[in-house]
Amino acid sequence: MNGPNHQAPGSSPGATAPLAARCARGAAFLIRWWAVLGGLIVCGLAVMTAYSATMQVLFRTPFSASYELTKLFIGVAIFAFLPYCQLTGANVTVDIFTESLSARKKAWMSILSAALAIAFSGLLLRQMSFGFQDYISFPEVTPILQIPLWTAFPPILVSLALLLAASVITLTDALRIARGKPPFIDTLTEHVSE
Repeated sequence: MNGPNHQAPGSSPGATAPLAARCARGAAFLIRWWAVLGGLIVCGLAVMTAYSATMQVLFRTPFSASYELTKLFIGVAIFAFLPYCQLTGANVTVDIFTESLSARKKAWMSILSAALAIAFSGLLLRQMSFGFQDYISFPEVTPILQIPLWTAFPPILVSLALLLAASVITLTDALRIARGKPPFIDTLTEHVSE
């Protein structure tokens, strides 16, 4: 049982690595299903829009609240995809400049981008929390269905917290690659794509 990953009982690296891997897998699982939920929201909006358009063509009576629901929920769906994109590296990149770089140099670039993603997601989470508090204090509602606008904030805040978690995971993976260790993301990708 003495392999490269075997640690003596009670040693701190051996105790931390499995815990870190389990936490990363758990976060990846949540991130994956949160993105699926975002996809279901988009599908629901597409069905609603098709229904409204069909009713307009056939009976001249569209679903009047489709515009306000789309406006409210499309932002929720977009934010739901951000953590998954960060975790899987599906954000927009310009690979032509990094194609010839070594794996370690790419890892150092990933460290920089993940650190920026952590800063950005932390800032966005903070600012959106303030916005949520403002909408609670001074409530506004949608014109037709009278849905409070603050209802979009809780799922967006969850998305931003998951984005922060995904950014920490990608930073950890990039640091591991830079040190010549295997990343968590390899096992996470298999887990996420199941």
